[in-house]
Amino acid sequence: MKMTHLLGIALVAIVVATGASSCCSVKRGLTAYGIGPDAEFQNTTESVRVTLILRNIATSYFIRWKVASDQMCTQSSGKIRQDTEAFEQTWDVGRPTQDIWFWWDTFYGEADATVLVNNVVVFDGHCVHFREGEVRMIDTCSYPRVYKRFGMGPYLREPLGFNETDIVFATSKLPPRFGILDN
Repeated sequence: MKMTHLLGIALVAIVVATGASSCCSVKRGLTAYGIGPDAEFQNTTESVRVTLILRNIATSYFIRWKVASDQMCTQSSGKIRQDTEAFEQTWDVGRPTQDIWFWWDTFYGEADATVLVNNVVVFDGHCVHFREGEVRMIDTCSYPRVYKRFGMGPYLREPLGFNETDIVFATSKLPPRFGILDN
């Protein structure tokens, strides 16, 4: 058999073995085995961790928050209901050199919301929204206590025409100096 045919069979076996159910899980499964464009060595200090903390939750329906990145695809808080006193969850979304964004997928009620990126508070405020459907976090909070929009990063940016908030890290567009390569 040709080598490419054997490699194809091996890839299918890996995908099946990892229990892949979507293109995102296939991508993660292949990366875990050192295959694909994201299979390069990743320094864990460069990993971005996004944390959502909700307190004083009041909803007659449910709340669902989502975060996504080019590398890790969409991850969800699941359905947060009225009987949830407080909620806290952290997601690893990959490297800071990619697109990372978050939004309320369903927000029918109110809650005190805090978003941390690598343990830096980038958003903190009381959010209220009584409609189903995707909405940017800032659109549900009139006067947030923290809304980090500038600096070295992480900071937040709302692209026009999208119901999402981007997480941005300051990166230099200058070429590497002194022979030191930048990822």
